[in-house]
Amino acid sequence: MSIRNKHKTILIIEDDIESNNNLSFLLQSKFAKVFVAYDGLEGWKLYQEKAPDVILTDIEMPKMDGLELIRRIRVNNSTVPIIVLSSYSHQNYLLEAIPMKLESYLLKPITKNKLDILLQKLENSTKNDQKKTINLDDNTTYNFQNKSISWNGNEIKLSHLEILLIELLLKNRGNIVPYDEIEYALYSAHEVSRNALKIIVSNLRKKIPANFIQATPKLGYRLL
Repeated sequence: MSIRNKHKTILIIEDDIESNNNLSFLLQSKFAKVFVAYDGLEGWKLYQEKAPDVILTDIEMPKMDGLELIRRIRVNNSTVPIIVLSSYSHQNYLLEAIPMKLESYLLKPITKNKLDILLQKLENSTKNDQKKTINLDDNTTYNFQNKSISWNGNEIKLSHLEILLIELLLKNRGNIVPYDEIEYALYSAHEVSRNALKIIVSNLRKKIPANFIQATPKLGYRLL
């Protein structure tokens, strides 16, 4: 089965120059662009600058180790696939990294066959994730599993009421959802002022593409 990740970008962070070069060579035909870094700090800067679709990182590195790098990434992005390069001597580090939502790990020495198996797993995982997301526009998606919005690869956290609101609007996308129905979904039988709903809508509008939530006076809201 052919490996198809050619529309994606990948960031490789590996301090061993020879290993980094070998990985870059093996992956350059599999991805649209391969970015490389030779220490954790350089990798962190490239991640912020390039927003790669996939991250492949070593654990023990100078300036910033792989665990700290993953922690920083996961503060605002819980969905980007992170694959850890590991050796038997890194098992304790790997155990620390597992709770950080790793996609997988790749045991050294790295071979073409190991990479192909990993990339096929990544492709299958992406297909499954796509069923859990819905596009708001070309650059913005809503993830029903993580209850978050992703904009240009950056994860945007939502409050509980914002989640209830956007999922209700998505369920009825294109149609006006009456104020009463929205208020019941958000607040159940508790009485709240109409102004409270307006504040929730205003906050959500700051997190999704402009003008996606349209208000129809005296009726309700709809999502374009």
